[in-house]
Amino acid sequence: MDKSIKGGTALTAELFDYTRINARAAYVQLYGKLPNCVQMYRINTEKAYKFIQSEYKDLIVQDIHNAEIYADKPKLEKTETLLIMKNEVLIELGETYCEVYYSGEECSLVEKLKEQLPKYKRTKRRPLEINLITQSRRGLDLESMEVKRTKLDLDLYYDDNFIEVDKQIRHRLNRRKDKGIVLLHGEPGTGKTTYLRYLIGKLKKKVMFIPPDIAGQIGNPELVQLLIANPDSVLIIEDAENIIMQRSAGQWSSVSNLLNISDGLLSDCLNVQVICTFNCAVSKIDNALMRKGRLIARYEFDKLSVPKAQKLSDKAGFDTIITEPMSVAEVMNQNQKPQKQVDITQPIGFRAQWQAQA
Repeated sequence: MDKSIKGGTALTAELFDYTRINARAAYVQLYGKLPNCVQMYRINTEKAYKFIQSEYKDLIVQDIHNAEIYADKPKLEKTETLLIMKNEVLIELGETYCEVYYSGEECSLVEKLKEQLPKYKRTKRRPLEINLITQSRRGLDLESMEVKRTKLDLDLYYDDNFIEVDKQIRHRLNRRKDKGIVLLHGEPGTGKTTYLRYLIGKLKKKVMFIPPDIAGQIGNPELVQLLIANPDSVLIIEDAENIIMQRSAGQWSSVSNLLNISDGLLSDCLNVQVICTFNCAVSKIDNALMRKGRLIARYEFDKLSVPKAQKLSDKAGFDTIITEPMSVAEVMNQNQKPQKQVDITQPIGFRAQWQAQA
C-alpha cells in the first residue's frame, strides 16, 4: 500500500487546489503516508515565518511561496507559504493560520511550534476586503478589492424587529464550519445593500461576491473548485431572483445546485454560507430554500414607519415633516428632484428632423 501511495495512485487528493498547493496532498506525495495535523488560527504569519526562518533555518529543506502582485500595489504579497522541514514535518502558513503536518508521534519540533507560534497573535486590523469572482482566460478567479468599513446605527435605519435578526445572522455567519442560507429581500432603496456593507465588516471569514452573470453557473465545476479552494467562507449573490425562483424547467439546475452547495452533501465539504438578496415577492421563491435547518435567517426590508422615517430625517439634517412611510433611500435623498418623465410619443433624433422637413 505504501508503494502505491508513493506512486500517487492510491489516493485521489489533488496536489493543487485551484492555484495553491494542497498541503495534505503534498505530504502524501512526499512521504507516502497520511499525516497528523495541528491547526493554529489568528496567527500573525509574517512574524511566525520570520521566527521559523531564524530559529529553525537548518531544518528547512525547501521554502515554497504562492504570491500575488497587482498593478496598483507593486509590493509582492505572499498568500501562502509551504515549508518542507526535516523529520517529515511540513508547515503551511496562510493569511492568518498555520498548519503543521507530521507523522507518528509528535517530535520535538512540533511540540515547540505548538508552544511558540500562538505567541505571534494577529493584532493589526487588516483592511476590509471583498473578493469578486471574475472570469479570466484561465477560468474563474478571485479579485480582491478593499472596501470602506461602514458604521451603521441599525436602530436608526431599520425597524425594531431587525435587531434580533442581525444578531442571528452575525452569530451564524461567524461560526466556523457552518452552512446555510440568508435571504434578504425587499423593494429597491430599503437598505439591503447598506446592510451588506455593514455586515461584511463584522465577519471574520473570507467574503466572496458573485455577480449575476456568473451566478447562473453556480453548479459549474470551475465555481465548485473555487469554493473548494476557499472553504469556510461566505458567498454573496445580489439580485438573485433568477437563481432562487420556484423550480421549473428553466430554473431547476440553478436552485438545485444552490441547495447542494448550501445544505447538500457538497456543503459538508465546502462549509460555505450563502447570502441572497432579491426584490421580488417571497412567494415566488422556491420553498426548499426556506426549510428549517437550511435557512439561517430571512428578512423583508420595508419602508420605514412614519416615526422611524422622521427620526432618520431629523438625524440627517432635514427639516421635513414626514407624513407617510418612506424607504431609507427616499429619506436620505429628499433634496434630489424627481426625474422628469420622457414622453416617448414625441419624435426624437433623425425622426424629428424628417418630420420637421416634411
